[in-house]
This record gives sequence, C-alpha cells and structure tokens, in this order.
Amino acid sequence: MGAGRVSPRCFLVGFWVAVLETLQAQLPSITIGVIGRDSRFILQKPSPHQVDSLRRAARAGDPSAQMAMVEYFQLIDLRPDSARAYLRMAVNNGLPEAQYLLGLMYLRGVEGPKRPQEGRRLLEQAAAKDHILALRVLYEALEPPDSIGPLYVQVLPHDAKAAFRYALRAAELGDYPSMVRVAQYYFAGKGVGRSDSLGELWLRRAAEKGYIPAQVLLAEWHVSSQGWNPERARFWAEKVLSHEYALPEEQIRAKVALYYAETFPSWITWFRRWLSSPPNLSQKIP
Repeated sequence: MGAGRVSPRCFLVGFWVAVLETLQAQLPSITIGVIGRDSRFILQKPSPHQVDSLRRAARAGDPSAQMAMVEYFQLIDLRPDSARAYLRMAVNNGLPEAQYLLGLMYLRGVEGPKRPQEGRRLLEQAAAKDHILALRVLYEALEPPDSIGPLYVQVLPHDAKAAFRYALRAAELGDYPSMVRVAQYYFAGKGVGRSDSLGELWLRRAAEKGYIPAQVLLAEWHVSSQGWNPERARFWAEKVLSHEYALPEEQIRAKVALYYAETFPSWITWFRRWLSSPPNLSQKIP
C-alpha cells in the first residue's frame, strides 16, 4: 500500500469514531426523561463541566435543569438531601412533576423526613394540574381499606368521598387503573352512592381499550348474581384468554368465569324443565 493512502476499513473506523464523538458531545447533559421525553433518556455520568453548567442554570431558575439535577443526585451521585433541595426549587417554579415527587417523599418518608400533611398539600397541587400519578397516590392514601392487614400503615385520615373524586378525575383523564377503581367504588358504594350500572360502565370503558384487569372483572361480574349475563361473561373471558400478555392469575380467573358462563346456563335449563314437569312422586311403586 502506498504512502499516504488509507484503507477503506481504517476510513470507516475513523468515520464512526468521529460520529460517536460528535453525538456524545451533543447528548443531553443528564436526562430529559423527567420532563416527558423518555425515548431520549440516557443514563450516564456527566462530566464535571456539564454538572457545573446545569447547576448554574438550575440556580438561575431553569426548571429543566433543576429536574436534571434531581435525577443526577438520585441516580448517580446518590445524595437525597441535594435532590430535595433542587426539587424544592422546581416546586417553587410550579412544576407538577416536582410537586408529585417531593409530595411522595414527604408522604411516605422516603429518603427524607415524613411530613404527611405537607406531602398531601404538594400532591394536591400536582393533582390540580391533572397529574395522573398524584391523583392515584391521593385516592389510594385516602381510601378506607376494606380490611386492616397486619402490615397496613395509615398515612392520612380516611376520606372516601375525596378518594372517589380523585379517582373519578383520573378516570376522566383516561387512566385505565383509575377507571377500574371508580367502578369498584360504585359497586361497593364507597364514597359515592352504589350503582351497578355505572360500575359496569366504567369497567367496560377500560375493557374496550384492551385493559386486561378490567376485562377479567367484567367476565367475573357477568357470572355474578348482580350482573348475570353468560354471553357477555364468555365474550370477555375469551378476550382475556386470547391475549398473549395476560398474567397467569388473570388467565385462571378468566377460565373460571368461562366455566360458569358455559356450565350454569345448561344447568338452569335442566332445572327449569324439571320444574315444568316434575316427576310424580305420589305414584305408587309397583
């Protein structure tokens, strides 16, 4: 090979090294995941220059930089006190994600002091801006439990009506688990007047969107005495069983509902025929 000539292989290696170095220089400092662009989230340790640049921007009031510093101290440098300090900065900027995260920390006492009332206040601020996760945490914390387990720890005073309001708002925003919770509230009359028809309606809304837990509950509902409808039970049970991502427990429950939907109608038909022409028990046996 003559002097000054570069082989194609060496050229390609050098080209890709240059491309990777260029991309690395243009990557976000720490993360963009917190503010809603998870597909671009790359967890890597930033350089001191990048951290210093973000710190200056955060202290100048940039909410994106503040949340980036939160993730830096939560995931890389592991300093919860510093993470909370930047969360408070973002809370002062009115960022719902920061209100949710700091409220959750205070509510549960995770990586910091436990301040339930302060946590509730922050979560309510995020919920007022339709933050789905804040709405979920609030109705789960406020909902009176059906039974008290040995590991249950009450954080906030129970308020069934407030729990229903938060669940209903999340359901109206299209959150499938919250739709199921609203249905369960209606079925049980918890925090709202009992209504089987509205409970079935909210379950159906989630089930029609392909939410498997709602489909399982609908199949079970339609083989219960309140919502007896074997055809609908069979329809939803088969939906669950045909779904490749259904959990084993969900498949078992669907199979049980399908069994009742297929077996009970024939048993009821036989019983009705027996009632219409019962055997003559008064006839003497020869």
